Amino acid sequence: MGPPSGGRLRRWLAGGSISLLGAILLVIPLYDVWDDFTALSWSIALTLVENALFFLLAGGLVTGGIWLIRTDWETEQVTTVARRTLLTAFAVTFVLAWAMALQWYILGRLKPIVLALDGVLVGATASFALSVSTVRNNIFQEQISREQELNERLELLYEDASRLASATSHEEAYEVLEEAIASAVPGTPFRVVVDGDVVIEHDTSPDPSERSEPAQTVAIGDRGRIDLCSERLESHELSTAELFGSYVGDTIQRIEREERVREERNVLEFVNRTLRHDLIGDISLVQARLRMLDRNVEFEADVHEEHLAVAMDRTEEMEEFVRTMRTYMQSVLNEEHDLTTVALEPVIDEQIEAIEEAYPTVEVEKRDIPEGSVRADDLLDRVLANLFENAVEHNDASPPRVVIDGERAGDVLRLRVADNGPGISASRRESVFAQEERGANSDGTGFGLYLVKDIIEGYGGTVRVRDNDPRGAVFELEFPIADGE
Repeated sequence: MGPPSGGRLRRWLAGGSISLLGAILLVIPLYDVWDDFTALSWSIALTLVENALFFLLAGGLVTGGIWLIRTDWETEQVTTVARRTLLTAFAVTFVLAWAMALQWYILGRLKPIVLALDGVLVGATASFALSVSTVRNNIFQEQISREQELNERLELLYEDASRLASATSHEEAYEVLEEAIASAVPGTPFRVVVDGDVVIEHDTSPDPSERSEPAQTVAIGDRGRIDLCSERLESHELSTAELFGSYVGDTIQRIEREERVREERNVLEFVNRTLRHDLIGDISLVQARLRMLDRNVEFEADVHEEHLAVAMDRTEEMEEFVRTMRTYMQSVLNEEHDLTTVALEPVIDEQIEAIEEAYPTVEVEKRDIPEGSVRADDLLDRVLANLFENAVEHNDASPPRVVIDGERAGDVLRLRVADNGPGISASRRESVFAQEERGANSDGTGFGLYLVKDIIEGYGGTVRVRDNDPRGAVFELEFPIADGE
């Protein structure tokens, strides 16, 4: 498809103007041939030889205009050539006409030699101007090329940085780093040292004894360095190497953290399998044997029967604890663990009933609990059971008292569990949720406030503790309300 009609017209006007200029200038050598032949009686051959170059130049302009019309250049490029040619011709014509007019006006005659030399001067000046314009255009094009090259390098750096961000092993990270540095400092030998070991040796020298010594060194955090074996590095090349040195240091630390997490996850999966298959089975076997003893054996002393009852109670508590821990570990290991919509008040009522049955002397008061559901899982009942048991087991009041109330605040349900025990000092309100503070001396399952906090935060909620008035502690939990509530 050719240029649009408007573009074709501009091409014809541009090329036609050049051809017309050539035709007009062709008159000059033609006139000289006629004048030489008629006035000076020169032979045709001699005068044609004299004007041959000028015929060629004028003819070149005529054919050049036709070539411009037919060339595959852009229309704007064609009009630029025509515009510059016509402007130069007009400028030269104007200057020579000015000189001729002054000579004729002042002297009454023309000085051909002076005019010829003026033509040389004008031609030299026009050539200088065109040369400057061409050089400036070349400089501009080189700047554009450098900018394009820089943009391409930036795109490559971005791609390499993205590849580093997704690297899952040291080997993959080092491979990406080698490609990035080789691209950033082309032709420069370099080596990468991490933790005292050379992990990359990028040197094309066949003889190891001829390998270059490092001239520039870039740190990789506190883990190593990049040795660049060239003193003639541009600032952007060195900056790029420094950028990747910093970035690969962070990448190495990330990969090592992920490896530790994978190792810990493997340990958790092993423990979870052990709980699921071995420990639960052993506890079930012990419970079955204890029940057989309870049904079939008559003890002569009551104390022996009490020992059996304690053993049966303890095995039931052990089974409940193991099942709770198994559920918790499954929720930790399952990356796609889904929460469900759970009505909060029925779970509270169930755990209040359980705590009153386990501790007949405790006074439990349930006040206003807002209606609504939260996003939770099977561990919610154990979270509440642990908080209720904690309020009773560490309570030195007589009788121990637990007050449970709540409220709705915006898009959260807030639940408070208050007791009248000794309270928790301000210095221990953070450490009470620490992993080592699991209540090892407790008579309960040892579920621990650490896991309570971890599970509540897994629901997207929070848990904190403050003083009760006049005595005791208040555990305050916030649950995000389920969608649609």
